[in-house]
Amino acid sequence: MSSLSELSIYAWIGEDEHGSGKVGIKQGLVPAGYIPLCAMNYDLHKLARLQPQMQEQARHYGKPIRLVKFQAVEVAAETT
Repeated sequence: MSSLSELSIYAWIGEDEHGSGKVGIKQGLVPAGYIPLCAMNYDLHKLARLQPQMQEQARHYGKPIRLVKFQAVEVAAETT
């Protein structure tokens, strides 16, 4: 297992389109339904390919969507 400090998670983040003002992980429609648009650093290329769709969604709703990198800095809880 690699070091926790090397862990990065990427996610498409944006404000709710329906006016709640809440910011969260955007979702994408796939054959199985909606899934959160986030990935580990080794799968970043999969999220990057979604930029045209995210751009269209941002234009449609008038709210920016950003691809954000999250870096592990602290273990908040752990199971054994």
